[in-house]
Amino acid sequence: MKTIIGLGNPGTKYEGHRHNVGFQILDRLTDVCTKDRYTDALVAQYDSLHLVKPQTYMNDSGISASHVKDSEIIVVYDDIDINLGTVKCSFDRGAGGHNGVQSIIDHLGTTAFGRIRVGVRPVHSELLPRIAPPDGFEKFLLSDFAPMENELLEQGIKRAIEIIDALKTKSFEEVTNQFN
Repeated sequence: MKTIIGLGNPGTKYEGHRHNVGFQILDRLTDVCTKDRYTDALVAQYDSLHLVKPQTYMNDSGISASHVKDSEIIVVYDDIDINLGTVKCSFDRGAGGHNGVQSIIDHLGTTAFGRIRVGVRPVHSELLPRIAPPDGFEKFLLSDFAPMENELLEQGIKRAIEIIDALKTKSFEEVTNQFN
């Protein structure tokens, strides 16, 4: 079984944040999730795929992942190094500075899992200074998307959903070759 883990922070306060794009994508796939007391996550079935939204904060996402380690894990999350509207697949990489992914690596004891990396880096020149020091990208990731970014955000979400849909019948390697 394939398990898709969407990363984000729980609660309405964080819903529209860049750091919650993993949750936003899973929310598009189903509106019926149940609380799983063992994984501390909201879970749902999407055809043959098991969906997991950890209900810990981002930096503790690995707690939920450790409860589904017997399945093929693919994590969908925001990537500040990829332009908004772009999605990339990868396998067996480091965390790239993403604390949620690092938590999963720490709890699973491996980097050998799939990643659907959804770009959240601004492409509009007026937004670029917001990711520079002194505030840096950490504060930027915990902010909502600007209205001018909605079209690119939608493009990225749709692309990630296409990738997840392909995972119903194809291996992660096949999907990576198809979509990268």
